[in-house]
Amino acid sequence: MRRYDHPAQCVCPYPPDWRDLGAVRFLTDLVLLRLKDAVQMRDGEDADYIVGEDYTISLVVDGVEWGITVPAGLITDLTSVPALLRWYVGRVGPWLEAAIVHDYLYIAWQDVEGRKPLDRDRAFADLVMLRAMEAAKVGLVRRWLIYGAVRAFGGFGFVRRSRDRYVDLPDRLDTFTVPRD
Repeated sequence: MRRYDHPAQCVCPYPPDWRDLGAVRFLTDLVLLRLKDAVQMRDGEDADYIVGEDYTISLVVDGVEWGITVPAGLITDLTSVPALLRWYVGRVGPWLEAAIVHDYLYIAWQDVEGRKPLDRDRAFADLVMLRAMEAAKVGLVRRWLIYGAVRAFGGFGFVRRSRDRYVDLPDRLDTFTVPRD
């Protein structure tokens, strides 16, 4: 498995000059992989997961449908939640799909040549997460607490450059093995 810093095809997911976001629809299944050797490869408290297939949502941006595709191979930690708060918001739950799209939108500016981290792109990512949680029927109080937390504390995660954001996936996942170093 090779890690790398960009998807096979770089597409800018941020709409230009957006003002309002409407409803989100989930268009494809979310496929997550956890490799059999993931626990031995982990860097932090838990192993990373990999988006196994392109994952697409659509949302209404200023009255027009806009699609976002999270590319296969994206490395994710699922929902980033401090351990003390996991009794209320776990790493998985009805907010998971929103968190995966949010993870992608927080790093995607790095995939677009010449793009820098813009405040409006971060605001877009956070609002997409809120709208996706609404679509997933996450309770009002919980979704606003999650949204408030990413608005208050997500700034560093958004502007920080991240290497090794993706892995290459084989054509057939049943043949996927991780070489030992």
